Amino acid sequence: MKDQAWKNFERRVAKVTGGERIPIIGRQQLDIRHPYLGIECKHRKSIPKWLFTDAWNQAVQGSKENNLIPTIVVGERGTTDTFAIVKLEALVELLAMAVDDDYTPSKDALIL
Repeated sequence: MKDQAWKNFERRVAKVTGGERIPIIGRQQLDIRHPYLGIECKHRKSIPKWLFTDAWNQAVQGSKENNLIPTIVVGERGTTDTFAIVKLEALVELLAMAVDDDYTPSKDALIL
């Protein structure tokens, strides 16, 4: 039987982050075991265009000139919660630099 797309997505996230996918059997909360991140994966057929095309393209274009990490920050009216959206690879590089003083990012790692 062919694996479902969401399982492959979880495997890919685990590989990129250096985590371990927790199989459904034995899973109580998170999808990926990781020493620093609490990773819950959501894989969808489509994601909101206004956020992941329009806003993302604006963040990428605005970040190029100064070699910045494109970031979208979203919040909902009436709450104080805010969420940052960055490419997963950029998050992994930032985390590695934060926890390892000797870590050197790969060439162009944060230039996304």
